[in-house]
Amino acid sequence: MLPFLLEPLSYPFMVRGMAAAVIVGIVCALIGSYIVLRGMAFFGDALAHAILPGVAIGYLVSGSASASLFWWGLVTAILTALGIGAISKGAQLKEDTAIGIVFAGMFALGIALISTMRSYTVDLVHFLFGNVLGVTPG
Repeated sequence: MLPFLLEPLSYPFMVRGMAAAVIVGIVCALIGSYIVLRGMAFFGDALAHAILPGVAIGYLVSGSASASLFWWGLVTAILTALGIGAISKGAQLKEDTAIGIVFAGMFALGIALISTMRSYTVDLVHFLFGNVLGVTPG
């Protein structure tokens, strides 16, 4: 039975995927404890979904160039984090409330931008869910 379990590790993409999953698991466990204690448990989910408008704008501007999509998504994530901070400080709201407001707005904006694209072959949903087996070396 052990060879059956170890057989997938003979493929390099499986080894990279497992290494990435282990690293992410360790980092998320360490950072997650701090995030939960601060009352910002929804923050990671909000940032992950809030990059959708940036990715959609990047796709509209430069097509499917992955570097452009990354930078547009990163800028959107930074603006989202700054917006969450500004709303929670300025409106005297808890961070989780501000996170929910910005998350819903950015995600709705991303869906609206994607729906304006004329091509039905656009599948930007993979930016929301990802694929751990698609991790490249380096």
